[in-house]
Amino acid sequence: MSSPQSEPHPSDAELAEAAVLQVFDKDGTSRAFSSLYEGEGTTMILFIRHFFCGSCREYLRALSNPPIIPPDTSGKKLLIVGHGDPAVIRTYIEETGCVFPIYTEPTGKLYSLFGMERNFKLGEKPEYIQESTVSITVTSFFSALKWGGRKGGDYQQNGGESMWENGKLVWCHRMKNTRDHLEVKDLKKVLGL
Repeated sequence: MSSPQSEPHPSDAELAEAAVLQVFDKDGTSRAFSSLYEGEGTTMILFIRHFFCGSCREYLRALSNPPIIPPDTSGKKLLIVGHGDPAVIRTYIEETGCVFPIYTEPTGKLYSLFGMERNFKLGEKPEYIQESTVSITVTSFFSALKWGGRKGGDYQQNGGESMWENGKLVWCHRMKNTRDHLEVKDLKKVLGL
């Protein structure tokens, strides 16, 4: 079976603007977005919806247990990017069990430059979601309450995935609804795993 096809890429101007945006890690240290994908090898960047999204939490759990990219796989890496407060990242790692590095670009401009949609459409239930919709909604709600509202990012913002090879964007997917991350088996195909 073939790999999912790439959607149209952002323009060169949009990519250049995105490259210099600052992303923050779990320690609050900033770096240019381009530093995440520059250099040799393949980098898959997964843009989550927001740090309280139960569907994205389920997705990260599916990718992390066992890790979709085993530690001994050379030349390939997976990174997570959100758009909430950097202070939420440590708790997010604990709650998801995510084994991949997580960054955030708090302004949301990165998502805009990549043309990611904003909506509350539910869409079909993907294979990576194991919990019920009610359970996911309750978990998301209590996480948001614990952190005081919007610190997780814009609730309507959808994410997606983009793959870079040797510093060049070669493939991308934008979520059409709140449960539209690329299925794990399809992500593996795109990564050549």
